[in-house]
Amino acid sequence: MRRILLDVKGLFFLVLILSSPPVFASGEVLKSPILDRVKILYSAPSNLEDLTLEQLHEERAVLEKELNSFRQASDAPEIAKQKFLETVFEHDDKRLQIVGVIRDLIDEYQIEGKFRDDLIGYSNTFDVAVRNARKHVHTLQDYRSYDFRFSAVYMSMMMRFNEDPEFRKRMVADMQNPDTSWGKYRKEIDESYAEVQRKKSLIQNIYSVDELEQAVTSIDEEISRRGRTQL
Repeated sequence: MRRILLDVKGLFFLVLILSSPPVFASGEVLKSPILDRVKILYSAPSNLEDLTLEQLHEERAVLEKELNSFRQASDAPEIAKQKFLETVFEHDDKRLQIVGVIRDLIDEYQIEGKFRDDLIGYSNTFDVAVRNARKHVHTLQDYRSYDFRFSAVYMSMMMRFNEDPEFRKRMVADMQNPDTSWGKYRKEIDESYAEVQRKKSLIQNIYSVDELEQAVTSIDEEISRRGRTQL
Protein backbone atom coordinates (compact mmCIF):
# COMPACT_ATOMS: atom_id res chain seq x y z
CA MET A 1 0.00 0.00 0.00
CA ARG A 2 1.36 3.40 -0.96
CA ARG A 3 2.03 5.62 2.05
CA ILE A 4 0.22 8.94 1.76
CA LEU A 5 2.36 11.35 3.74
CA LEU A 6 4.11 14.66 3.43
CA ASP A 7 7.86 14.35 2.96
CA VAL A 8 9.81 14.05 6.21
CA LYS A 9 10.95 17.68 6.21
CA GLY A 10 7.44 18.99 5.56
CA LEU A 11 5.90 16.70 8.17
CA PHE A 12 8.44 17.81 10.76
CA PHE A 13 7.59 21.44 9.98
CA LEU A 14 3.88 20.83 10.48
CA VAL A 15 4.36 18.92 13.73
CA LEU A 16 6.55 21.75 15.01
CA ILE A 17 3.95 24.39 14.08
CA LEU A 18 1.03 22.46 15.58
CA SER A 19 2.85 22.01 18.87
CA SER A 20 4.27 25.55 19.15
CA PRO A 21 2.70 28.64 20.72
CA PRO A 22 2.06 31.68 18.48
CA VAL A 23 4.90 33.88 19.76
CA PHE A 24 7.95 35.68 18.41
CA ALA A 25 11.42 34.79 19.65
CA SER A 26 11.22 37.90 21.84
CA GLY A 27 8.18 36.43 23.60
CA GLU A 28 5.69 38.84 22.02
CA VAL A 29 2.37 37.21 21.14
CA LEU A 30 1.57 37.23 17.43
CA LYS A 31 -1.29 39.50 16.44
CA SER A 32 -4.44 37.95 15.00
CA PRO A 33 -6.15 39.87 12.16
CA ILE A 34 -9.48 38.56 13.46
CA LEU A 35 -9.08 39.18 17.18
CA ASP A 36 -6.70 42.05 17.73
CA ARG A 37 -7.09 45.80 17.48
CA VAL A 38 -4.62 47.43 15.11
CA LYS A 39 -4.00 50.48 17.28
CA ILE A 40 -5.19 52.21 20.43
CA LEU A 41 -8.06 54.58 19.67
CA TYR A 42 -8.64 56.11 23.11
CA SER A 43 -6.08 57.36 25.60
CA ALA A 44 -5.51 60.14 28.09
CA PRO A 45 -3.67 63.24 26.79
CA SER A 46 0.08 62.71 26.85
CA ASN A 47 0.59 66.14 28.47
CA LEU A 48 -1.56 65.63 31.58
CA GLU A 49 0.93 67.43 33.80
CA ASP A 50 0.70 70.55 31.62
CA LEU A 51 -3.09 70.80 31.76
CA THR A 52 -4.88 72.97 34.27
CA LEU A 53 -7.20 71.34 36.78
CA GLU A 54 -10.15 72.73 34.82
CA GLN A 55 -8.84 71.22 31.60
CA LEU A 56 -8.35 67.85 33.31
CA HIS A 57 -11.97 67.81 34.44
CA GLU A 58 -13.09 68.77 30.93
CA GLU A 59 -11.05 65.96 29.37
CA ARG A 60 -12.40 63.53 31.93
CA ALA A 61 -15.99 64.55 31.20
CA VAL A 62 -15.50 63.96 27.45
CA LEU A 63 -13.95 60.52 28.01
CA GLU A 64 -16.58 59.56 30.60
CA LYS A 65 -19.39 60.45 28.18
CA GLU A 66 -17.78 58.31 25.46
CA LEU A 67 -17.27 55.47 27.93
CA ASN A 68 -20.92 55.49 29.02
CA SER A 69 -22.02 55.39 25.37
CA PHE A 70 -19.96 52.26 24.71
CA ARG A 71 -21.17 50.61 27.92
CA GLN A 72 -24.81 51.21 26.99
CA ALA A 73 -24.35 49.95 23.43
CA SER A 74 -22.37 46.85 24.34
CA ASP A 75 -23.07 43.49 25.87
CA ALA A 76 -21.19 42.49 29.00
CA PRO A 77 -17.62 41.57 27.98
CA GLU A 78 -18.01 37.81 28.46
CA ILE A 79 -21.29 37.74 26.55
CA ALA A 80 -19.79 39.78 23.69
CA LYS A 81 -16.77 37.48 23.52
CA GLN A 82 -18.96 34.38 23.38
CA LYS A 83 -21.16 35.82 20.62
CA PHE A 84 -18.12 36.77 18.57
CA LEU A 85 -16.54 33.35 19.09
CA GLU A 86 -19.67 31.74 17.65
CA THR A 87 -19.29 33.86 14.51
CA VAL A 88 -15.61 32.98 14.28
CA PHE A 89 -16.47 29.27 14.54
CA GLU A 90 -18.91 29.59 11.65
CA HIS A 91 -16.10 31.10 9.58
CA ASP A 92 -13.75 28.33 10.65
CA ASP A 93 -16.26 25.67 9.56
CA LYS A 94 -16.01 27.18 6.07
CA ARG A 95 -12.22 27.19 6.22
CA LEU A 96 -12.10 23.51 7.15
CA GLN A 97 -13.93 22.63 3.95
CA ILE A 98 -10.42 22.77 2.48
CA VAL A 99 -10.26 19.05 3.36
CA GLY A 100 -12.70 18.16 0.60
CA VAL A 101 -11.53 20.90 -1.76
CA ILE A 102 -8.01 19.46 -1.88
CA ARG A 103 -9.34 16.06 -2.86
CA ASP A 104 -11.58 17.66 -5.50
CA LEU A 105 -8.55 19.46 -6.94
CA ILE A 106 -6.67 16.20 -7.18
CA ASP A 107 -9.50 14.66 -9.21
CA GLU A 108 -10.24 17.72 -11.35
CA TYR A 109 -6.59 18.38 -12.20
CA GLN A 110 -5.76 14.66 -12.45
CA ILE A 111 -2.78 15.04 -10.14
CA GLU A 112 -0.53 12.02 -9.72
CA GLY A 113 2.74 11.00 -8.08
CA LYS A 114 4.48 12.75 -5.20
CA PHE A 115 2.53 15.97 -5.62
CA ARG A 116 -0.69 14.00 -5.15
CA ASP A 117 0.72 12.36 -2.02
CA ASP A 118 1.72 15.74 -0.61
CA LEU A 119 -1.73 17.20 -1.20
CA ILE A 120 -3.42 14.21 0.41
CA GLY A 121 -1.03 14.70 3.32
CA TYR A 122 -2.19 18.28 3.75
CA SER A 123 -5.83 17.22 3.51
CA ASN A 124 -5.23 14.65 6.24
CA THR A 125 -3.44 17.23 8.40
CA PHE A 126 -6.40 19.60 8.23
CA ASP A 127 -8.86 16.76 8.79
CA VAL A 128 -7.09 15.24 11.80
CA ALA A 129 -4.49 17.45 13.49
CA VAL A 130 -6.20 20.79 12.84
CA ARG A 131 -9.70 19.50 13.68
CA ASN A 132 -8.34 18.00 16.91
CA ALA A 133 -6.79 21.36 17.81
CA ARG A 134 -10.17 23.00 17.18
CA LYS A 135 -11.77 20.76 19.84
CA HIS A 136 -9.70 22.53 22.50
CA VAL A 137 -10.87 26.02 21.53
CA HIS A 138 -13.28 27.34 24.17
CA THR A 139 -12.35 31.03 24.32
CA LEU A 140 -11.09 33.73 21.99
CA GLN A 141 -7.66 33.36 23.56
CA ASP A 142 -7.70 29.66 22.67
CA TYR A 143 -8.69 30.59 19.13
CA ARG A 144 -5.64 32.83 18.77
CA SER A 145 -3.32 29.81 19.06
CA TYR A 146 -5.55 27.65 16.88
CA ASP A 147 -5.77 30.30 14.15
CA PHE A 148 -1.99 30.59 14.05
CA ARG A 149 -1.64 26.84 13.59
CA PHE A 150 -4.32 26.66 10.90
CA SER A 151 -2.69 29.53 9.02
CA ALA A 152 0.76 27.97 9.28
CA VAL A 153 -0.43 24.71 7.71
CA TYR A 154 -2.33 26.63 5.03
CA MET A 155 0.71 28.75 4.13
CA SER A 156 2.90 25.66 4.00
CA MET A 157 0.43 24.13 1.54
CA MET A 158 0.36 27.28 -0.59
CA MET A 159 4.16 27.24 -0.81
CA ARG A 160 3.93 23.64 -2.02
CA PHE A 161 1.39 24.77 -4.65
CA ASN A 162 3.91 27.32 -5.93
CA GLU A 163 6.41 24.55 -6.64
CA ASP A 164 4.19 23.32 -9.50
CA PRO A 165 3.85 26.25 -11.99
CA GLU A 166 1.11 24.63 -14.10
CA PHE A 167 -0.98 23.77 -11.07
CA ARG A 168 -0.50 27.26 -9.66
CA LYS A 169 -1.49 28.90 -12.95
CA ARG A 170 -4.71 26.92 -13.21
CA MET A 171 -5.54 27.39 -9.53
CA VAL A 172 -5.19 31.19 -9.81
CA ALA A 173 -7.56 31.18 -12.80
CA ASP A 174 -10.07 28.91 -11.03
CA MET A 175 -10.00 31.15 -7.96
CA GLN A 176 -11.98 33.72 -9.97
CA ASN A 177 -14.56 31.17 -11.11
CA PRO A 178 -17.20 30.23 -8.49
CA ASP A 179 -18.21 27.24 -10.62
CA THR A 180 -14.92 25.50 -9.78
CA SER A 181 -14.17 23.81 -6.45
CA TRP A 182 -11.43 26.30 -5.61
CA GLY A 183 -13.41 29.33 -6.77
CA LYS A 184 -16.48 28.30 -4.79
CA TYR A 185 -14.33 27.73 -1.69
CA ARG A 186 -12.66 31.13 -1.98
CA LYS A 187 -16.02 32.88 -2.51
CA GLU A 188 -17.55 31.27 0.60
CA ILE A 189 -14.45 32.07 2.64
CA ASP A 190 -14.55 35.71 1.59
CA GLU A 191 -18.25 35.97 2.44
CA SER A 192 -17.86 34.36 5.88
CA TYR A 193 -14.82 36.53 6.65
CA ALA A 194 -16.84 39.63 5.74
CA GLU A 195 -19.40 38.54 8.35
CA VAL A 196 -16.62 38.13 10.91
CA GLN A 197 -15.44 41.66 10.18
CA ARG A 198 -18.99 42.96 10.51
CA LYS A 199 -19.41 41.31 13.91
CA LYS A 200 -15.96 42.36 15.03
CA SER A 201 -17.51 45.46 16.56
CA LEU A 202 -18.65 43.18 19.39
CA ILE A 203 -15.08 42.64 20.48
CA GLN A 204 -13.81 46.08 19.42
CA ASN A 205 -16.26 47.74 21.83
CA ILE A 206 -14.60 45.80 24.65
CA TYR A 207 -11.24 47.27 23.66
CA SER A 208 -12.78 50.74 23.57
CA VAL A 209 -14.25 50.35 27.06
CA ASP A 210 -10.91 49.13 28.43
CA GLU A 211 -8.99 51.98 26.80
CA LEU A 212 -11.44 54.63 28.00
CA GLU A 213 -11.44 53.24 31.54
CA GLN A 214 -7.65 53.40 31.60
CA ALA A 215 -7.69 56.95 30.25
CA VAL A 216 -10.20 58.10 32.89
CA THR A 217 -8.12 56.40 35.58
CA SER A 218 -4.98 58.23 34.41
CA ILE A 219 -6.77 61.58 34.64
CA ASP A 220 -8.20 60.72 38.08
CA GLU A 221 -4.71 59.86 39.30
CA GLU A 222 -3.38 63.20 38.05
CA ILE A 223 -6.24 65.09 39.73
CA SER A 224 -5.66 63.15 42.95
CA ARG A 225 -1.90 63.82 42.81
CA ARG A 226 -2.52 67.55 42.58
CA GLY A 227 -4.91 67.38 45.51
CA ARG A 228 -2.26 65.72 47.66
CA THR A 229 0.34 68.27 46.57
CA GLN A 230 -1.82 71.13 47.79
CA LEU A 231 -2.19 69.63 51.27
